[in-house]
Amino acid sequence: MARPISGLRGFLRFDSLDLSRVISSNIISANSLFYIRLVVSLHLVAVFIATLYVSARDHIFYTVPTTFTGLSNIGLTAYYLTATYHSYSFMRHKDLRSLTSQHWFLSSAIFLLYATVVVFHIVVPAIYWSLLFDPNNTMDTVNKYVDFSHHGADLACILLEMIFNRMELPWVYILAPITMIILYMFLAWVYFSARGEWLYSFLDWSKGPVAAGWYLGLLCLFAIIFILQKYIHSGRDTALKRRRSVVASHDGTGSVLENKPSENADEEESQQQDFVAVPLGDQKEPVPESNGDDEKA
Repeated sequence: MARPISGLRGFLRFDSLDLSRVISSNIISANSLFYIRLVVSLHLVAVFIATLYVSARDHIFYTVPTTFTGLSNIGLTAYYLTATYHSYSFMRHKDLRSLTSQHWFLSSAIFLLYATVVVFHIVVPAIYWSLLFDPNNTMDTVNKYVDFSHHGADLACILLEMIFNRMELPWVYILAPITMIILYMFLAWVYFSARGEWLYSFLDWSKGPVAAGWYLGLLCLFAIIFILQKYIHSGRDTALKRRRSVVASHDGTGSVLENKPSENADEEESQQQDFVAVPLGDQKEPVPESNGDDEKA
């Protein structure tokens, strides 16, 4: 009998996810995708190290885990490192063992993380350059590198991933960016309570209706960006469907299981356990039943 799907697993639609999308592309081979991800991952790690250095030097280390920019870039770095690892595993073994051998929630988490960064890194540069950028602010070379990497290069990183990957965005995954922005609002309130200042002026609730408008507006903005991304990803896959079949036939991604082991695996295993093998030596020919007429004959 098949094992029932747990509530969270069913809610996240894990059994309908195509895990091969994590390591494959519509345009380039899986190996090429790995090298692109590797280069971007090295850049993001370098940016993170530079961020730690600048924040420690300027005695503002607390901004790394509290600013939305800092947290969103940590998420982007985590996504790229994880995706690069899975791409490397496929390039080496030609199967999805890195995704299928771990707990199902960890494999689902990369889709949740992608749904978050693909929204955040459209919003972050837009808000920074339209509201927060100060042209009179003087910065040294390292600060400029960090600042433009956080608010410009991050957009380029996510656009590269959107173009070359095959990641999908199930509707339920809209909860990922929405939940994260709500949690960040709570973090901003905790920060204000601890330090007496707001990380971002538009979150200052003393402004009354204006602040309320900002909070609701940000939630709506993140939801709208996710919806747009959903249709952009679907359109990308539809437009490149023919190219995808060519790539899949050349790099082997078309032959790997596009999801986890069969959902009926538990049932098959149970059936195998129920089957009792009879040793060859114990097998007997069936003896036909005799009836009274035969005996009389």
